[in-house]
Amino acid sequence: MNTAQIVQRDNVAAASSDEALIRLEADFAEDGRYGLRTMEVTTTCVRILEPGSAQSCVVPISQIKTARNEPLVGGGRLEIMTHTGDFIPLVSYSLSVAAKFSEAARGIEQLSKGEPLSINLKHERVRCEKCGRLLPDKDGVCPACVNRGKTMLRISRFLWPYRYRAIMLAVLSLAATALNLAPPFIQGSLIDSVLQQHRHIEKLWLLMGAWLLVLVASSGVQICTGRLIAFLAGNIAADLRSAVYRAIEFLQLTYFDKKQVGAIASRVTSDTDRVWGFLVDGLPYLLLNGILMLGIVSFLFSTNWELALAILAPIPIVTGISAWYWRPMSQMFHKVGQKWARFHTHLNESLQGIRVVKAFAKEDLEFGKFQQRNAELRDAGVNVDTRWYTLFGAMTLFTSMGTVINWTVGGLMVYRGALTLGEFWRINSLLMLLYGPLQWFAQVNQWFSRAMAGADRIFELMDMEPERYGDSGVHKKIEGEVEFEAVRFGYDKSNPVLKGLSFTVTPGEMIGLVGKSGAGKSTTINMLCRFYEPDAGAIRIDGVDYRDIALQDLRSQIGIVLQEPFLFNGTIADNIAYGKPGATFEEVIAASRAANAHSFVLSKPDGYDTMVGERGAKLSGGERQRVSIARAILHNPRILILDEATSSVDIETEKQIQEAIGRLICGRTTFAIAHRLSTLRNASRLIVLEKGEIAEMGTHAELMEKQGTFYNLVQAQSAINEIIGVGAAG
Repeated sequence: MNTAQIVQRDNVAAASSDEALIRLEADFAEDGRYGLRTMEVTTTCVRILEPGSAQSCVVPISQIKTARNEPLVGGGRLEIMTHTGDFIPLVSYSLSVAAKFSEAARGIEQLSKGEPLSINLKHERVRCEKCGRLLPDKDGVCPACVNRGKTMLRISRFLWPYRYRAIMLAVLSLAATALNLAPPFIQGSLIDSVLQQHRHIEKLWLLMGAWLLVLVASSGVQICTGRLIAFLAGNIAADLRSAVYRAIEFLQLTYFDKKQVGAIASRVTSDTDRVWGFLVDGLPYLLLNGILMLGIVSFLFSTNWELALAILAPIPIVTGISAWYWRPMSQMFHKVGQKWARFHTHLNESLQGIRVVKAFAKEDLEFGKFQQRNAELRDAGVNVDTRWYTLFGAMTLFTSMGTVINWTVGGLMVYRGALTLGEFWRINSLLMLLYGPLQWFAQVNQWFSRAMAGADRIFELMDMEPERYGDSGVHKKIEGEVEFEAVRFGYDKSNPVLKGLSFTVTPGEMIGLVGKSGAGKSTTINMLCRFYEPDAGAIRIDGVDYRDIALQDLRSQIGIVLQEPFLFNGTIADNIAYGKPGATFEEVIAASRAANAHSFVLSKPDGYDTMVGERGAKLSGGERQRVSIARAILHNPRILILDEATSSVDIETEKQIQEAIGRLICGRTTFAIAHRLSTLRNASRLIVLEKGEIAEMGTHAELMEKQGTFYNLVQAQSAINEIIGVGAAG
């Protein structure tokens, strides 16, 4: 059957009797220009509906073998391959809807194989559903629409463990308010009772003594309040950092595939520091002066309500200005946070890759990139600070008007005898206490905006779905039987890396995974570690679906030796013991001997106390690899994964590593990916992968005798080695 026979032109009304399970609108017309076309997928066919036409292009589901998305410049195209090998380009679309068509391709394949439809057409959000603004991150939080009250409530929950100290702080704040209100009353009494009447000199000493006591008490309350604030803010900030770090540690690996390390690190550092800054400076200032202002306003109205109304007239203007600037300032602070994240990302990346930078003499290029990020951060900071100083200047103007009003209206009242000089002075002193904090509420607004922007980014991360470590799965000791049953997986769901992978491994068996780059070897290992889960099919450990095994139990019984082993910045002993916390020094040495690492460790000046440096930079590649093998030996896993463990070392070191691996794999189920195919001679079986499928399976001898895919790979590698050998000899 050819393509012309498969693709039919039917009347739309007749075709629509079959209910559409998937319905998507593409934004490219058939001629490649922007235009509307509709794709509908039913249980029996895939049809493309042209606007204003009574015809539709229909492809029967029964004739479809695979569906895939072909990337194009600025968009993509959904293509179908029939059972006869014909490719049918169905519909083209722009990048804005590419994710949906990627899922649709997977759904078409599911229906063509008789599987239940299981896809997710919910695409990543790039705009806020409420206000329509572009989101800082896909599926992220809109800074303009975040509920500040809820954010503050979440921050306050971190206060619960320290609630008694928080109550004490509130009591001290009330005491501080009362003490701050006392001096103006003392001054007013001094003017009316002593200075104006020129008598009652004994009252002068009494009032001065009271004033001195107020000052001493105020100083004591201030010290206690400051110590409480330092304790609460420091502990809450530490708890926030811990909560954020723990949330990061338990996020799914797909999150780290999308985010850069520097951007993640900025959430733990810069964003938590903003919240800490508000807790240390902004919140106490707001609490203390808020209570003080309420007390002052109450006194003003009780003394002379007419003068109080006149004095407080600028406050609605000041409040209106703050409210007007609130939302744009908050968004600008959020942008500053993003710029900091980009700055941290570049800084982290350039420092980690400093050897590559120097090897290619690209210091100037990296400095140029740094300057760009630095300039973006500078411009964002200058922009937001410029806005704030404008706000602060306006606030200063209107708050200063309160003093002018008091001297004008209050002065007239004193002149006419409606107000005593002491009362006027008392009100004037209280006015300074009122408008001083009110003027600096703009600063509090800045602190609060920064803190809310940081808190939003923190809570956005904490609200992401973590790995299911808390699942009440089966707790079991793994024996080592592994079964892949029709496992299908793709990082892009429409272009699977593994296409129905099926094999069974018995306990203690060593399996070699072989294939060209991109064949699916590392993905198979990632699936086994449950870094990702199958889109279809199942993986079983000892006959149990590994999704039913507690994740902690599963991973604690799997050990990995990577091509580029990662060592932590600590001692050699610490890195070996990482595989078994609490291991004795004798156990560390025994694991080191088994890994052929003991001799080189003793040759170091500090032996097992030698610091390995960042990522093990102070050790050679072979030394790092043997330390990582010792770590795996001490970990004592039931399933072992060797990912190109000897690909980047010399022959002598490889021999030592192979001896260590020989001891390590004894009695364990082992999966090995090897750069040198000859190192897999002792494997129980080899699985040869090609484009996500098993091309061959058997022992090294069987596959060589078969002279198929594996044989060709060995011959190609031998030819390359001969060429390299000739070049080296020359």
